[in-house]
Amino acid sequence: MRKVILWVFLLVLLCQVPGQLRAQTNAAAPAPTNQPVPRWTAILTAHPDDWQLFMGAAICEEAQHSRRKLVFICLTGGQADEPSDLYWRSREAGHRASLRQSVELNKTAPAGTTGTVAVNGHTIDMYRQQNVVAFYLHLPDGGVGGRGLSRGGFQSLQQLRDAGRPLTPLNGGKAYASWEELKQTIRGLLAHEAIKGQLTMHIPLADARCNPGDHSDHYMAGSLALQTMQQLECRFFQYVGYDVSKRPVNLSATQQNNQRQVYKAYCQTMTAAGQEDPWDAKHLAFIGHQYMQVKHQTGPQLQPAPSLLPTPPAAPQDEVDEEALLEAKLVLEPAYPNPFSESSQLAYNVPVAANVWLRIMDMQGREVMTLLNGSLQSVGRHEQWLDVQRFPASGNYIAELRVGHHRRRHTLSVVR
Repeated sequence: MRKVILWVFLLVLLCQVPGQLRAQTNAAAPAPTNQPVPRWTAILTAHPDDWQLFMGAAICEEAQHSRRKLVFICLTGGQADEPSDLYWRSREAGHRASLRQSVELNKTAPAGTTGTVAVNGHTIDMYRQQNVVAFYLHLPDGGVGGRGLSRGGFQSLQQLRDAGRPLTPLNGGKAYASWEELKQTIRGLLAHEAIKGQLTMHIPLADARCNPGDHSDHYMAGSLALQTMQQLECRFFQYVGYDVSKRPVNLSATQQNNQRQVYKAYCQTMTAAGQEDPWDAKHLAFIGHQYMQVKHQTGPQLQPAPSLLPTPPAAPQDEVDEEALLEAKLVLEPAYPNPFSESSQLAYNVPVAANVWLRIMDMQGREVMTLLNGSLQSVGRHEQWLDVQRFPASGNYIAELRVGHHRRRHTLSVVR
């Protein structure tokens, strides 16, 4: 009898233990969170006025996220063939003035501070203001063709990369003996400022097929950024340079005004230092045009430098995952009227500022007309009118809206 009671007691215990374990496991399970992933942005350019002229609208929008870190890296002083150091130092001062202007477009920000940081054996000048930090390497401008200029000892980024010719900063700092050394320095600067979050880089487009006739230093800066971040997670915005002046204006009035303000701050600093005013037709031809390609690269995130590990900033409550937002809220409305014999209207909603493509195809997928070709569109609802005379014949067609890899389609019916 005692044995029977003992076995019953053991069976009861065995039946209870799994239930207790399940209860403990469920209690310990973490609650799901919907907190946005922290993000930070890096802007790598060749010259002190590049970001204002070719990326200005996009960077101004980034700078308005007061809790998102922006890291600027300016490779060259852009000394041209000016004999005095005052010229390239004035250009870099203009770069800082543009940064201040971008931060203060809609608010007053604390004053900036200057300093230096030692990375990979090089002492790099640094400027900080609120959520923005800028680094200046003071390298020689290599000239449009990449052969170098007399003021810089005919050194250039292109010769460093292609021929291994050392590159000495204009301020007499330690020379870069190889392209690899420059890459490691750039990676060190990024790691110095990195947070544990998603990185977006704004860089020049290094592909001459899509960015013809650009400055050699622009191509080198784009190539340097891509190689520095090789096999690491990054979203690249790659900008067309000189060729944008030949393309249609694609920025809104507000975006153009922001771009003008940051470039004007640069120009005013130059003239205050006694330099020639760069607010001229040659440079103003770039205002209002912004064309870029987007590249998504997967891999591990760049880790913050162990000895300088910063505390990731709290993600702002209004910051959201842009990819998820595009997937959920990018809308192409049906054409109205449809069918149509004279004209119709296509309306679409863009949930984030982005480059937009809108085209009409026949039912075999052949393009009939392009309505938007990468135009930068602000957040909100937009409209495009369709003229029946632009269609080759009566019949059915497909309207396709594309932002990045997100596509929306509707069928149109033309009746004549």
